[in-house]
Amino acid sequence: MFPVMSEYLEPATKGDFKITHYDLTEERLRISKVRDMMNRRQEFDGQQAGTIVCLHGGGELMMSDTEMERRTNNWFFWNAHGDVLIGGLGLGMVLLGVEAKEKVKSITVIEKHQEIIDLVVPQLPLNGKVKVICGDVFGWYPDKGIAYDTIYFDIWNSISGDNYEEMKTLHRRFARRLNRDNPCCWMSCWRHEEAKKLAK
Repeated sequence: MFPVMSEYLEPATKGDFKITHYDLTEERLRISKVRDMMNRRQEFDGQQAGTIVCLHGGGELMMSDTEMERRTNNWFFWNAHGDVLIGGLGLGMVLLGVEAKEKVKSITVIEKHQEIIDLVVPQLPLNGKVKVICGDVFGWYPDKGIAYDTIYFDIWNSISGDNYEEMKTLHRRFARRLNRDNPCCWMSCWRHEEAKKLAK
């Protein structure tokens, strides 16, 4: 479904952004799972030891290709079809998974940081379905008359209740650009239901 990103992305730096490879040893994984248990979280459920690819920006971890990232993006993968709009490029892991689907006709990705585009896109085997645009999804809007069968926003570094208001804003903003003629049209955000619960 989603590829192992160490097979595609080499470590690289562009401005304040960088791609790194992290050796998640058995001992490091054990410690991470203990922390999960203490904090009543499940971030490392199903995770195996090995090389993890990480995207950093502004001194923060923005994304990694962990099992959690795969698990929390599964719902989008299964629903993706037709013309797809994605807010956020990240490592391109989700993009590569979705572009391989026969039911997906086109993918438009809106990424806020040109540096991330420059780091990631040249290293990916993207096909003719994909168009990546540098823009802020809160300010960008498609041309008049364009609608999408699938819309997905994946722009947050971590999950919290604070994300929920932004998610609601994006849903309202793009509601008119969801292809309502398609009974299977779908729009959501990364870990939407978790953010909604944490916002209460």
